[in-house]
Amino acid sequence: MIALLAALPACVVRRTTHTPPSQLPPPALEASATELAEKIQKQSADVQTLTATVDLEPTAGSIYSGVIKEYHDVKGFLLLQKPALIRMVGQAPVVHTNIFDMASNGEEFQVYIPSKQKFIVGKTNLRRPAKNALENLRPQHILDALLMPPIDSTREKYFREEAEEDGRRYYVLTFLSADAEGELSLSRKVWFDRATLEIARLQLYGPEGTYLEDVRYSGYQDFQGVNYPTRIELSRPAEDYRLTVSILKATFNQPIEPEKFELKKPASAQLVELSRASRPEEPRG
Repeated sequence: MIALLAALPACVVRRTTHTPPSQLPPPALEASATELAEKIQKQSADVQTLTATVDLEPTAGSIYSGVIKEYHDVKGFLLLQKPALIRMVGQAPVVHTNIFDMASNGEEFQVYIPSKQKFIVGKTNLRRPAKNALENLRPQHILDALLMPPIDSTREKYFREEAEEDGRRYYVLTFLSADAEGELSLSRKVWFDRATLEIARLQLYGPEGTYLEDVRYSGYQDFQGVNYPTRIELSRPAEDYRLTVSILKATFNQPIEPEKFELKKPASAQLVELSRASRPEEPRG
């Protein structure tokens, strides 16, 4: 046995694998929590209005609901204006008929689904998942993903940590918000890719740490001096849907007529008013 162990090193074949330079992760950049917070403030201030042509990939359903429906090649037209105005239309390919038309002023939303002749209205803070997951698509969810809110220093506290995911390194700025009694709760996490220090991910939380929304950003481009992602992947776990927005053409910070944010109910459409006082939550199937 001793002789065998002594001879073993001579029999071992060493293999060395060289990773091509193009596949090596870029060096990680350094930034303090204050510097990262300044990047959030800049990105927030840089976008006042947005007019865009987009590709939309909504996916309704998950492994938990048992039904997954994917809609491909949906063309979209998007308008938004700070602080809370948004209008988005999704059209089917080839025939260019509207799949949905939605708008929100920050307090109330409207969603028109022509194929079902439904005109859905409700408060933006309403959380009552519908049986049809696609009907959970809300303009406010998209606005929250597209507009980075500024830091409110009067009620928000933040700290920096490091993270690694899929071989990439990140800084994560975690935000805690104080209520009227001064009690702190988790409100959001902003992830920065350490290779570029661009915002790569946004996680939003509700009361008592409820996980509301997960947004991933990639493909940053310069649009008239505004550095903005061209791919936004939005996930809403509770409402059971995902939406990918790919920006094809965009114009920032140009005036938009107020009437373009108005969505009126067609005479033939059924009005569906959602409220907390309505029937209990329907089980999702």
